[in-house]
Amino acid sequence: MNKILLQSVGIDIAKDKFDVCFMELKSERTFVKGTKSFNNDSKGFETFLYWCSKRNPADASLIFVMEATGVYYEDLCYFLHSKNENVSVVLPQKVKYFAKSLNIKTKTDQVDAKLIADMGLERHNTLQLWSPPSKQFKEIRDLTREFCRLKKSKTVIASQVHALHSAHNTSKDALRIALKHLAYTDKLITELDSVLLKTVKKDNQLYDKIKRIAEVKGLGILTIVKVIAETNGFLLFDNIRQLVSYAGLDVVQHQSGAYEGKTKISKKGNAHLRAALYMPAVSAATHNLTLKPFYNRLNEKFNHKKQSLVAVMRKLLILIYTLWKNDQEYNPKHQWDGKKKREVAFSLVDSH
Repeated sequence: MNKILLQSVGIDIAKDKFDVCFMELKSERTFVKGTKSFNNDSKGFETFLYWCSKRNPADASLIFVMEATGVYYEDLCYFLHSKNENVSVVLPQKVKYFAKSLNIKTKTDQVDAKLIADMGLERHNTLQLWSPPSKQFKEIRDLTREFCRLKKSKTVIASQVHALHSAHNTSKDALRIALKHLAYTDKLITELDSVLLKTVKKDNQLYDKIKRIAEVKGLGILTIVKVIAETNGFLLFDNIRQLVSYAGLDVVQHQSGAYEGKTKISKKGNAHLRAALYMPAVSAATHNLTLKPFYNRLNEKFNHKKQSLVAVMRKLLILIYTLWKNDQEYNPKHQWDGKKKREVAFSLVDSH
């Protein structure tokens, strides 16, 4: 009997349920050992794990692979991690391109689950195991995300108030209620801002570290807190390239033969990170004495100023990462020495 080399459980998760496919690798062949749907709740998780245990010999390596679908995957991740299981969370875009490589055009929950299980078997050596953020960073991340949602909501409400002001013969009651809504949203933003700052200040070492990075012109404490929370303090990143890819700020080129397509960022990563860096990049491109010349130089090269702005976003992210990892203060006049330091300096100043 052939020895089982690896087992993979592909999970396609939705709000109320998740579909799974249990596959195993023997020699060079793969086999499906079972497919099933479970409720996306604590009872469903227990039933799911029991179902998997019936198909998993004690000596076989097993990995659970799922897509990062909104927040619906998080409870199952925490549950499996608490049971000491190997879990990997992949970006939906990576699953999409894996499907293209296999020329799979059908899309159902069951097909997606099998596809993800296949991916687990084929790319198990490159899949990164998931680990939960610390309790502190999880709390900060939840607060920063809610803060961003409130800010977006305020923008929408303010636009509606402006429309009511500008419209002909607007109902006074409608305008009054809209203004009240806007004022209440402002109050919530102020309250949440205070709670967030108080939460960060609980850890003096963390707060001091963030304040040092905030010396960079264009970066505020809130922006740095957002970046740190979304990356779990850069815990899982070994280099700049991994971080830039995670943020979706890596450059994608489309070229084949004589065809030269547009060069653009992938946007395959964490959208919260990109949103957190956009306005600071606008500020840095105007006021930062190091990044302003860089931005202006790129404007001469690119057709659209937004491309230059994205490059500044990337610079700020790399700068936060470098200062955080090295636990050092920002010095815009610092001269780097040595090969390794020159490479970092090149990343901070000249790459795009």
